[in-house]
Amino acid sequence: MVGKTIDTEGLLASRSELARARKELGTLYAALDNVQSGLLILDGDLRAVYSNPALHRMFKSYSPAEIRERRPLYEELLRAAYSASAVELEDYVARRLAWVRSENAAATDLSMTNGTVLRCNLAPLPDGGRMLIYSDITDIVRHAQELQRMATTDGMTGIYNRRHFLTLAEREWERASRYQHPLSFLIFDIDYFKSINDAYGHEAGDEVITHLANVAAACKRGSDVLARIGGEEFALLLPETTLDEAQIVAERLRRDVAEHAAVVAAREMPTTVSVGVASRSPEMSGIAQLMSAADKALYEAKRGGRNRVVCFEASGKRVTAANPKDLVA
Repeated sequence: MVGKTIDTEGLLASRSELARARKELGTLYAALDNVQSGLLILDGDLRAVYSNPALHRMFKSYSPAEIRERRPLYEELLRAAYSASAVELEDYVARRLAWVRSENAAATDLSMTNGTVLRCNLAPLPDGGRMLIYSDITDIVRHAQELQRMATTDGMTGIYNRRHFLTLAEREWERASRYQHPLSFLIFDIDYFKSINDAYGHEAGDEVITHLANVAAACKRGSDVLARIGGEEFALLLPETTLDEAQIVAERLRRDVAEHAAVVAAREMPTTVSVGVASRSPEMSGIAQLMSAADKALYEAKRGGRNRVVCFEASGKRVTAANPKDLVA
């Protein structure tokens, strides 16, 4: 009987290589454990084979030990981490699986329920597996949002500034012109504002401006665009609004300002506004002409005694609310 020859040296070499590979893998995982980004490594079947502590500080659904022992499918992790209705959950899981299977997937941002924002990058691995890298970009997103807010809003009042208003107004003009829908514009400012600054100081003037912005914001609809476009000058764009309807809005605004005095240093400071109103007409070539028409009406309101609404019509005839109380909101 001829026995089989055991390659002792080869067996020992294989065991030595396996031990070395395990040691190297252990060293790699120990290093990855200290990475600040969350890491999830999936094999070719999309089963989780490694996750670092940072990942579990971001997602609480599984522990590191459960990942090592159970090797759950990535789909299981998704279902455990995402709380939604059945339809939303299936849609979310399908989109995430398609994303993780992609070879050139772009980074995706995840908004968490605690307010943090995670950016997930995907790195394909040679064996068909995937490494997912989660980075907390909450501070970056908030900084970008703050820059956006500063670029588009007026620092004193918190409403839109002139530049952003003009951008939005151009869009509304194009939409109204394309579909032949009504579009109206109000321009208004504080009567005798210089006298307020002269008598009470610029800080009081700033308080009055802020008060007017708040009153105007309470008057507008969600689709309307309110902005501070000058020192004490404001604009209100009214989509889907005819001249008659805009006149009613303008009168409501004028009345609310007159009836609700600004309070500065515990002192009531009554203020009024004059309002110019205009609506889009076929003869107008752009938003600048609409604003110019309303500005002419505002001039007439000032010249006519202030604390009043004047509407501009394309024919050149100006409709004046000489007795604003006659208008019913």
